[in-house]
Amino acid sequence: MICSSKKAQVGLAVTTVIIIAVLGIGMLANLGGRECNSNKSCNNDEYCGSDFACHRIPVIEKTIIKNNFIMPSIIIGLAIIMASLILKSDKFKSKKSDETEFPSEQKPRLRTP
Repeated sequence: MICSSKKAQVGLAVTTVIIIAVLGIGMLANLGGRECNSNKSCNNDEYCGSDFACHRIPVIEKTIIKNNFIMPSIIIGLAIIMASLILKSDKFKSKKSDETEFPSEQKPRLRTP
């Protein structure tokens, strides 16, 4: 035993009871001082925070972006059509392709070994 006398044991028991009582009263005061314990004890537009107080729910506005790709697709489509018309027209045909072909009269001579 730590203490051999009965007076010391009674003093230790009284001190322990007082400490437990003070801690119990402090815990009850803490529980009683809370504004809320769950979201149910707050209003509909509030929530119970970690500090046990009701806080307003923040309203987050969502930005909606609508992309309209009609005009860019029309521009690209017209560019493709114009490019095909330019390539089909006679003005831009290559004249080199006619020069590289052999006339029907002259055939290339092949040397055989």
